[in-house]
Amino acid sequence: MDYFIGQSRCDGVKARFSILMPVYNHKKYLRQAIESVLAQTFTDYELIAVDDGSTDGSVELLESYGDQIKILKQYHQGPEVARNKAAAIAEGEYLAFLDSDDFLFPTALSTYDQVIRNFDLPPLILGTMLFFQDGDVFPDDTSKSHPLEPFKFENYFSKTRPLGNARRSANGMGSIIVRKSVYHEVGGLRNSTAQTFHVEDTHLLLKLGGYGPCIFINEPATYAYRRHADNSTENTKDIADGILRLADSERRGEYLGGRKIDRYAVIGGRAAHWGYRYCWRHGHKKMALRLLVPTADMVIVALWTKFLKSRKAWASAFRSEVKQQAEKVHSDDKGSDR
Repeated sequence: MDYFIGQSRCDGVKARFSILMPVYNHKKYLRQAIESVLAQTFTDYELIAVDDGSTDGSVELLESYGDQIKILKQYHQGPEVARNKAAAIAEGEYLAFLDSDDFLFPTALSTYDQVIRNFDLPPLILGTMLFFQDGDVFPDDTSKSHPLEPFKFENYFSKTRPLGNARRSANGMGSIIVRKSVYHEVGGLRNSTAQTFHVEDTHLLLKLGGYGPCIFINEPATYAYRRHADNSTENTKDIADGILRLADSERRGEYLGGRKIDRYAVIGGRAAHWGYRYCWRHGHKKMALRLLVPTADMVIVALWTKFLKSRKAWASAFRSEVKQQAEKVHSDDKGSDR
């Protein structure tokens, strides 16, 4: 199927979605990831897997699916390079990202397609990921369709509501659905290594942050993020180093979208969260200081921005309460007049 924007044909587009999946020694989880794609209720997609030098039989498992999966191979270059390679041959109008140890809920692609149609081809969509511990099973009603609950923002930087908590998030790679032309316009992901790819989700969002509108899907959840001992987020030092690289990239002028203060707030917020919650509170105080001191200006911007948004939200809630009380008094007065 070829898609049309306005009256012009999108050459090279043969599907609505290209799902890009880096694979490295996750055979234990890989079949569930693949089957979650094949079970989608919306079927206009292609699945591109990039093996990164697996030695556990992952390649053989991928090959057993025949032409249901496009397979590329590289040798331990990391997930950012893998995703860029997949994006280079992608024939979908939109790119979606799936890690080989996670899976999609059955209505994920149909939910994204509904948003694309309702909001006139937005450049950036953020789905909701649910976290679960390896071995746990989601309740039966988790994957059932919920009414679509989207929020439209001018762009990612202008979002006015939190995008996550301890159970769910819209800030990970699995949350990002981006129009392929926009992905290529910003230069895609970095040519990092298997050791330096960390916080690639924030890096990409910083590059895409000025594009709009940005549509956040609060419901239904579309992606299941598996927590296990081999998650990249389990390495506290690697994440801290990754955040410092984001700060360095910002200071070198690599992020051009949106306002500087907004980019500072994103990086500073990530630094403050990781530095306090995962470094300081777990006894890694030197690591916390090594992260927070160089990013202190960004952390201050993040905290101030959070304060202003909280104040604005409180003021809005207060005005709403006053209005409701005034309407109630007015209604009571009218009743007594009768």
